[in-house]
Amino acid sequence: MPTGTYAVDTERSAVTFRAKAFGVMWVRGRIPVREGSITISNGRITGTGLLAADRIDTALGPRDWHLRSAHYLHADKHPTIRVAIDGAALSSQSVPCEVTVRGTTAPAQLQLRSIEVADTLDITAETTVDRTVYPMLGPWAGVSRRANLVITVVARPTGNG
Repeated sequence: MPTGTYAVDTERSAVTFRAKAFGVMWVRGRIPVREGSITISNGRITGTGLLAADRIDTALGPRDWHLRSAHYLHADKHPTIRVAIDGAALSSQSVPCEVTVRGTTAPAQLQLRSIEVADTLDITAETTVDRTVYPMLGPWAGVSRRANLVITVVARPTGNG
């Protein structure tokens, strides 16, 4: 794995998610990536990314509005979701990270599905986030407590590193 610093391509990177609504149907959506950077050094990965909570998209306007409201993401006050990895071993299939939503940080485990390097660094990972650790409406409000996320990152070398 080439050592270096990479800038996340926000047009080609995204987080998609799915969560059960009322226990019967899947709600699927996308959270755009606002910015991010990744550093690879000595077989370890460090990185941060900001997701645009204020642009969450499930293809249903009223649901998007509700997810952005103070009931859930409170995007007016917290327009971004932060994801951070601090020096995790690239050889591991499970990478610890921290996810910050509404100013509350909680640990999560990313399952690395693929890492490819050509002209770009391409990473695909998955995780399940338990949203009850964040200050929002509980699962009794119709949305399940767990959201499954697929993270697709495309990053370009910055020339630093």
